[in-house]
Amino acid sequence: MKSSHKIAIIVPSIILVVVAGVCLTTIPRISKNIVGSMAESPGTPDSNPTPESGQTKLLLAGTTFWGRNTNKMARASNLGVKYPFSGLYTLDRGEYDAWIAGLECPLTLNGHTDYNENTLLKFNCDPDYLPEAAKWFTALSLGNNHTDNWGTAGFATTKEYLQDSNVQYFGHYDYKNTQEICSPIIVPSRVNYSDGTERILQIPIGFCGLHGVFGIPTEAAFQEIRKISQILPTIVMPHMGKEYEPEADALRTNLYHKMIDYGADMVIGDHPHWIQNAEAYKGKLIVYSMGNFMFDQLWSAEVVRSAAISAAATFDETVDYEAWDEISEGCLKHRSTCLNEITNTNLPRLQPSWSFNYRGTTTASTRITRLADPVEQTAIGNRLNWVNTMKNLK
Repeated sequence: MKSSHKIAIIVPSIILVVVAGVCLTTIPRISKNIVGSMAESPGTPDSNPTPESGQTKLLLAGTTFWGRNTNKMARASNLGVKYPFSGLYTLDRGEYDAWIAGLECPLTLNGHTDYNENTLLKFNCDPDYLPEAAKWFTALSLGNNHTDNWGTAGFATTKEYLQDSNVQYFGHYDYKNTQEICSPIIVPSRVNYSDGTERILQIPIGFCGLHGVFGIPTEAAFQEIRKISQILPTIVMPHMGKEYEPEADALRTNLYHKMIDYGADMVIGDHPHWIQNAEAYKGKLIVYSMGNFMFDQLWSAEVVRSAAISAAATFDETVDYEAWDEISEGCLKHRSTCLNEITNTNLPRLQPSWSFNYRGTTTASTRITRLADPVEQTAIGNRLNWVNTMKNLK
């Protein structure tokens, strides 16, 4: 169904099925080898276990939006605000430490006013969906051409609603803005210790969200990518490109290459509403468009599917996981000073080994995002040129 590149998988030893395979809870595990050796020759337990490795598994998703026609279907259903998210369990949320997507709408109460979204292309997402969204998404990019649809006030309320819901955010609607394009996003990491246990600690990963729908990102924007990527592993999620096309044009190809040149670990884009090609550039992954992850378009097979990218970061024993965890706690409380705090610690930059896969999704007929069938998975992999792309990664 899917091709992969040196995929790393963590399998918890005990899985408690809470609701028909939907909710999964993992607990710390003890190595069978350690248990066996303790039974055969009792000794002193490891009183000061040390970390041996860590892994953070991310799902990076495309255009996400629960307004307009999706909102109408949700309100008419017996699920209400749960409607758009009701099929996400098919993507195995428990397999991932964090989900990141591009939110293509401001969060305001203006959706209750009388205006024609289809004619004006003025989007809005009701904030009462956020408690459900927060169960799935760790952070959302605001770097697109619709988060300013209700002006600076609407953008400000969007950030307030996200913060109140404990959903992190990054990116800005103004492609000339350099203050909010890139931010550290705090994600869990599963750390394996020398005594066989697994602990969940937090680490920061840099994310940049910017769009080039109305213009080309400035040199200052690229310098922000360079700045954060010198401190943290960095994922750029740009929002640009020709809509309804299967491949990126030369302009976007050059811009995304430049993002890698300025230090990005990968570039994972959206905006065209279709899945576009992927490539390995200088041994790093570029996906030009993931397509519509959660959107209300239904008119063709192209607009109802997406390629969510699974990106696993593996770290070695040299990482001071507990120091990073402490820094991450501070970042969650003091977002505006987070990057400076990280810089001042003088900790070595996290240097993950990345592995990738993709999860094809569909919203066909229902506007409910769910895992696509095997035939569609294969078609999505072909569009991404996945097998050849994985062969060319470092």
